[in-house]
Amino acid sequence: MARVRTNVAESVYQIKRWRGVNEALEGEASLEMGEAAVMRNFKVTAGGALQKRGGSANVAGLLNSYSVSVDEDAAAVLYTEDGASGLHLVMYPGVSADSMGALSLTGTPEIVGEAEADEYEGWYYRDAAGKIYRFEGVERSRL
Repeated sequence: MARVRTNVAESVYQIKRWRGVNEALEGEASLEMGEAAVMRNFKVTAGGALQKRGGSANVAGLLNSYSVSVDEDAAAVLYTEDGASGLHLVMYPGVSADSMGALSLTGTPEIVGEAEADEYEGWYYRDAAGKIYRFEGVERSRL
């Protein structure tokens, strides 16, 4: 038989009735059996018992699926260069949302430069700040 020894003196108590959250300022009152100083992610049932509260996954899950749409009115110029371009971007063919609504890029990524940029219109790019953009092409101008 194995024994595990610790330096911590712990005791297990059975709480028969939930007495609520004691919101007294620090040092003004001590906690009694069945009281908590802070309560997170629990709710109190009609009988006075504690029950774990459903988290955000349950709430977000009310919507069976998310669909991704592009804000057509918020066009942005990501980069401006003078002369020959040496810029290469990592782009993905798709984007999806998980059960919490967080976006993720999908498919096999491709490294895209100016020469092949026209072939990748409609693909997606994530910048250093984590924002995702749909690539609409390279705008070239002569001065």
